[in-house]
Amino acid sequence: MKKTIITLFASLLLIVSCKKAPEATKKIEEKSKVVVEKTFSQKIETTHNKDAFLKNEAVQFDAAIEFGGNEIFNATITVSTTSDIARITYKNGDEIFVNKENIFVSPSLDKNPGVRFHAYTWSYFFLFPYKLNDNGTKWNDDFKTNETTNTFDVAKLTFGANIGDAPDDWYIVYADKKSHLLEHAAYIVTSGKTKEAAEADPHAIKYEDYKTIDGIPFATNWGYYGWNIETGLSDKIGSAKITNIHFVEGFRKSFAIPENYIKK
Repeated sequence: MKKTIITLFASLLLIVSCKKAPEATKKIEEKSKVVVEKTFSQKIETTHNKDAFLKNEAVQFDAAIEFGGNEIFNATITVSTTSDIARITYKNGDEIFVNKENIFVSPSLDKNPGVRFHAYTWSYFFLFPYKLNDNGTKWNDDFKTNETTNTFDVAKLTFGANIGDAPDDWYIVYADKKSHLLEHAAYIVTSGKTKEAAEADPHAIKYEDYKTIDGIPFATNWGYYGWNIETGLSDKIGSAKITNIHFVEGFRKSFAIPENYIKK
């Protein structure tokens, strides 16, 4: 009799366990389906198809940039999609090679004080949607400006100490609320000046006229503006025309700095 009772009790436990198992499994499956909300910068990266962009070795484009009606830069830039190496060829034949933190220039540019600025700035602006989560980047997704008519999502990007040539630089980034396409970014340039002096004269770059190439959106016109935290964009001060955008392969293999080029 005792054996029968024990057997019946064990069978009952087995039935109860079997009934509960599907419910427990269902809860585990529901938890595994919880979707973590993407951050501000991750949404931009997704819209700009970062994964597809990084599958390419390098990208090349022509950039003609003017400020105050004066052309300050006109060259073809070839840069690795990971931004560690680049070659800049000016229309007059002058060249800059970038190898991580080092730059090398043709002898004709030896006395040019702006070569380091040009070596990094325009490539960085072009690659900006893919640089948002580089090592040393710090995001404040709760940052707000005081603009009464701002219709964009906004966040502030700063950098850790000793990151890049100008770790005190910052960017206030604007993205379309629905598409998360990069709209514009306010910034300061501390190169050659104090942070306080740079913050007294912030600028902004506005990305316009996007063109899709191999499924990836690229802005083909950049507008440069004055900017302040109270009213946002102000007077237009410059512009850039970006043309002939295409991906290139074999760039690393062909990357060779001429022996007579000067390290800056």
